[in-house]
Amino acid sequence: MKKVIALVLIILFLVIVGSSELFNKNDINGTYVLFTVDTEFDFPPVLNTERGLDEGVPLLLSIFEEHGVKATFLVNGDVADKRPDVLKSIYQKGHEVGSHSYHHKSLKAMTKYEMENEVILSTKAIEKAIGVRPVSFRAPGHSACNDLMVILQNEGYHVEASADKINFYPYHPDENNWNSEGNMGILRVPVSHTPAYFYPPTTYNRKWVDCFNNAVSSQADKEIKIVVIGLHPWELIEIDAPEDYSSYVRATGNYTLENLTSLLDYLDEQNVTYVTIEELYHILED
Repeated sequence: MKKVIALVLIILFLVIVGSSELFNKNDINGTYVLFTVDTEFDFPPVLNTERGLDEGVPLLLSIFEEHGVKATFLVNGDVADKRPDVLKSIYQKGHEVGSHSYHHKSLKAMTKYEMENEVILSTKAIEKAIGVRPVSFRAPGHSACNDLMVILQNEGYHVEASADKINFYPYHPDENNWNSEGNMGILRVPVSHTPAYFYPPTTYNRKWVDCFNNAVSSQADKEIKIVVIGLHPWELIEIDAPEDYSSYVRATGNYTLENLTSLLDYLDEQNVTYVTIEELYHILED
């Protein structure tokens, strides 16, 4: 009788754990793929219109749902304050909502006090919009620096996800040199190299399937393969900008949309698992 009771308790425990909302890293295999979406007003500060929010976000949510993608949307705090409906639509679909600072301005050009204020304001705005405090961060324009790592760690962030020319694989930064591996608690999860950054403007005229395979091949010495892809909602919509900025918007519309869907069709047949930035943190750290 005791053996039967014990068996029942074990089964109940497994059912509870299996149905938990906590991420179970034992369910993961193959390459981890992270879609990270810098959610801001259109091409700031040049345009600052809202087509990406009104058209690009719903399109992305639909595409991600079709392919079973769980993504991370890194949102500016001013977007959270002015368009909380956008954040709620993202969060309700099961995606992570992280911070992209409050304003879309270079952080490394600010004083430490100004930088800290941007982080705190964005954190509060996102928490107000969805009721959850963000733990993942990406600096606007990838303007990360040493001070930012310290500020984010002090504010309870787990991950900083800016791209940089040196690193393409997660690491814990050094407090005195954020580009070098060190002993800080915060984890850096940079955008993948293809060899260019895995973003539409920098992969322009190349197929994303090739970019993905290049990113994986560059990690031949890594036991765990991780591909981090960057996007903006406004890149799915064809937009115009002054001629001086043509290289930034030439990838908008068909190029980005077709390559995104082609890549997802390809990944449907591959051994990959989609994870959010927060989930990757727990996979690597727990």
